[in-house]
Amino acid sequence: MSSVSNPQAETLATTPRDLVRAIRQEPQPASSAASFHFDVCLTWLELAVRHLSDAQVAQVARIEAWNDPDEYSRIAALKWEFEASIQAILASGVAVDAFCAVVQTKVQLPQSLIDEWREKCTPHCIQISETLRRAFSLEPKNVSSLRQNLGEIFRFRDLAIDPSAKMDVQILHPELGVGVEWRLAYFRYQNALLIVNATLRLFAELAALHTPKDADLQKYIDALRSSVEALQNSNALRAQVSNAHLRRTPPKPSIPFNPDALQAVFFPTRGSAPSPGHDNVG
Repeated sequence: MSSVSNPQAETLATTPRDLVRAIRQEPQPASSAASFHFDVCLTWLELAVRHLSDAQVAQVARIEAWNDPDEYSRIAALKWEFEASIQAILASGVAVDAFCAVVQTKVQLPQSLIDEWREKCTPHCIQISETLRRAFSLEPKNVSSLRQNLGEIFRFRDLAIDPSAKMDVQILHPELGVGVEWRLAYFRYQNALLIVNATLRLFAELAALHTPKDADLQKYIDALRSSVEALQNSNALRAQVSNAHLRRTPPKPSIPFNPDALQAVFFPTRGSAPSPGHDNVG
């Protein structure tokens, strides 16, 4: 008698216990390895720029599609720009986290400070800015600007994963002049360009203008610098911002962190849900 397969049994063959065992399994050392150094921070920066490039193409497609009477084409173009932009912004936030994770291994934070952060639920941007301040001996004026920029980067990243149903509202798309689901206005090429550009500039200016106390950290950021410079010269980052209200005077080299860099993506009330009246998205 031939055996009859049980699809359900096959599907459930891998139990949660098997999965945990596989995840916890210790990696086995290889007898030989390729000469490749994996830097997760750089990987996320490269992903951010790659998705930004896609968002740039998608923005052009969206502009063209808006002249098409076919509503399906318009929606598809909006979705394409949204998907590429949201991934670029998420990757930027993860890159900052990855960088800070490296820095934290070289900075001895007082346990009392860590306990205070945990007790008070200190915002992520404050924790990272303080860590970078200690590692790179930043001046107070630079820490304030850094904290402001980090706050915007992480606010966008958090909005990208916020499941709150109360935020499912429509706002005015600043380029199209029509009401859209708020995420389609927040996560578009222009805002992704600002976030990715600010993230790369953060790394570039830390590397160029500040000397960390730790020698190993200095070696790491020196190695990161050339890669960041190459990414800054990518076509997606060199694109000119056409909107008059997005133009900004380039920051002076002596000012490592310019709070105006992300001014175009500020929203009326920090921490509040967007509403149809909040149409001044950058």
